[in-house]
Amino acid sequence: MVECRGRVGIPAPLPCTNGDVSPDTIAGMRKRGTADPTTVFALLIASGWFAAAAAQDLDLVSATVIDGTGAPPRAGVSVIVRGGRIEQVLDRAPPPVDGVRRVDLQGRFLLPGLIDAHAHIESPVAALRALQSGVTTARVLGDSYLRALGTRDLIRAGHAPGPELLVSAGIIRPRPGEAFFVTFPQFGAALNGELRGPERIAAVTRAMLERGVDVVKIAASERAGVVTADPRRAELTDEEMRAAVMEADRAGRFVAAHAHSRDGAAAAVRAGVRSIEHGTYLDEPTLLEMRRRGTFLVPTLAVMSPLSDPQTTQADDVVLQLRTRQMMAPVRAATRRARELGITVAASTDGSYGDGDATARIRIAHDIAALREDCGFTPLESIQAATWNGARVLGIDARTGTIRPGLEADLLVVERDPLRDDSALFEPLLVVSDGRVVFERP
Repeated sequence: MVECRGRVGIPAPLPCTNGDVSPDTIAGMRKRGTADPTTVFALLIASGWFAAAAAQDLDLVSATVIDGTGAPPRAGVSVIVRGGRIEQVLDRAPPPVDGVRRVDLQGRFLLPGLIDAHAHIESPVAALRALQSGVTTARVLGDSYLRALGTRDLIRAGHAPGPELLVSAGIIRPRPGEAFFVTFPQFGAALNGELRGPERIAAVTRAMLERGVDVVKIAASERAGVVTADPRRAELTDEEMRAAVMEADRAGRFVAAHAHSRDGAAAAVRAGVRSIEHGTYLDEPTLLEMRRRGTFLVPTLAVMSPLSDPQTTQADDVVLQLRTRQMMAPVRAATRRARELGITVAASTDGSYGDGDATARIRIAHDIAALREDCGFTPLESIQAATWNGARVLGIDARTGTIRPGLEADLLVVERDPLRDDSALFEPLLVVSDGRVVFERP
């Protein structure tokens, strides 16, 4: 097996198992404009790279480390990776070791891999895009026909590249839609009605847990992205949300609450959810209760902006564009107040990384910029929101989210200082996931 050095946009190092897939092959496709992620994904699957790839031993030397905890940057640092984990963090460059790949970063900036605390990744191609953008972990809140769960399992089995995905099996709400009933036909009696009552919501939660979900998502309010819904209206009742939380607790799983509505968010916090997603109309009493309980906030600021609006002039799209403009101010005000109160805030895209929808263009750097520019976060705090805070929301901070010995080697290298220029995060130079170099630019 020949190890081929990575090229722009291609995971690297790339073991070439035959003459059909090589860096030159893919470079030629890129020159012709045909190296889209779908084509690259198919070629790499054919090459057998994903099944063969394994964690590497790496010495990343002469880095400027921003560790994601809020600590100031440290220059001249070396991070030693062995067996997929961070073995040492040194204030010097160790001598070269035979058989260990040594990467001299020459002062470039080394961060933990980014964590997208609220995404909608539902395909291997979308997962690859997320990984290439520096996301090494994502919480997928929503799933159509269990596609996200299938993508998660392909990644976990080593058959496809992608971030670590923690996935829900859709969202629990009174009218969950066709995908839910096709996936869970045992609840078909409610197809033309509503899923109501604590007992039924508990049964739905158990069914999702039996499917192997990592997290449960419930609807504390109606949606913002559908003209027939009103995000100010609550959905599930207090008792129904408590039933979901109790079932999830028994299985050792967290509950995330989709919550724009003031009353819905307050009820979700009382029910004991792990996190409030969006939180557009959060009021002071609810924010204070979140601080008391340790409830996290994932405000999805970038998606609550014109960046994700439909781009046409269709009447329904115009309604959504106007709604976005109205909702931007309150969600940013709530996030500013959450920061002042010491509530942990995590960054996210609420995006698909896919094709054919406006959210596909959103990246974590957009959310980081919104935290800095609109919500009073310092540059270090905004990076923390996309790394260590995300790990805490997901409950995985004991193994990832920062740079310290013993943690998984999820790492990101960028050219420019992301504390001064958040656009630096849009173009990673190097992405390491579980000790594997999965993306590298020359």
